[in-house]
Amino acid sequence: MPKKQLTKKILLAGLALITGLPFLAAGISATLLSGKLNKGLPISAVILFLSWYLTGFQGAAVTAAGAAMISISARSGYSLLKTLYLTVGATLLVGGLLVPLGFPGMMNIGETELTPLREVYISAGLDNETIDTVFSLITYYSPGIGAAHIVLGSIVSVLFFRAFTGKNTNSKIHGTAKFRMHWGFAWVPIICLMYLVTARSFPVSPLILRIAKNLLIFCSLPYGIEGFQVAIKWAKNAQGMIFILIMTAVFAPPFFLSVLILLGILDTWFDYRKKIDIRIERIKNEGSSDQNS
Repeated sequence: MPKKQLTKKILLAGLALITGLPFLAAGISATLLSGKLNKGLPISAVILFLSWYLTGFQGAAVTAAGAAMISISARSGYSLLKTLYLTVGATLLVGGLLVPLGFPGMMNIGETELTPLREVYISAGLDNETIDTVFSLITYYSPGIGAAHIVLGSIVSVLFFRAFTGKNTNSKIHGTAKFRMHWGFAWVPIICLMYLVTARSFPVSPLILRIAKNLLIFCSLPYGIEGFQVAIKWAKNAQGMIFILIMTAVFAPPFFLSVLILLGILDTWFDYRKKIDIRIERIKNEGSSDQNS
């Protein structure tokens, strides 16, 4: 196995573990299910049980939805982008449906789940009042943060599966994923912002206000992903910019994330990647013309 492929697999496995056990379990289960079902199903059932035991019912449900959708997409020969949409949609739907039913998890974090962290924060020097404020914010924004977490984890699960089954002709996910938000989606954050502005002057429903704030947090994710793809596309074609991009991400993460989100929003209308491709093609054509002359 080439060193580059091995490194990629190790990084994706580590990233899947960082995003959460349910997503690593989904990737492994989907890999097992891509082979012979009579062998893959029993082991996948054990993995699903472990996911439930360690992460709760919501974690197990996300694992099951992710593994099922990835394996079905692979067996059907879907493209990478279609597989990502289907997997993210399935896991997000399952996670979202369990929230109103009261199941604790990524999208429904309560004081009970945060209690074990209190001693950690106290040992770090935080007072109880600050800890209570932090816990209150985490609980309030847990639906939006949890939804973004599920989306990111599901994307990593698909990439993990693809890296470990790239040469399996029976279960292949083909193509690349050029993600671009539809301009109509921009109305979601616009309406949420308008509602937040209205809430400053007029009484509004606390429930709808919480939904609007959590939607804004979630909306930053797809625009951030789109902005990241634009930044990578640009950096690959500008000498030395990959290094600068990495350094900015490491030493100025808030600024870096803000720029990515803004870049993603602007790309919805201006399609910067297309402009970059056109510019590259023009430079190539001009070079060919110079050589011919």
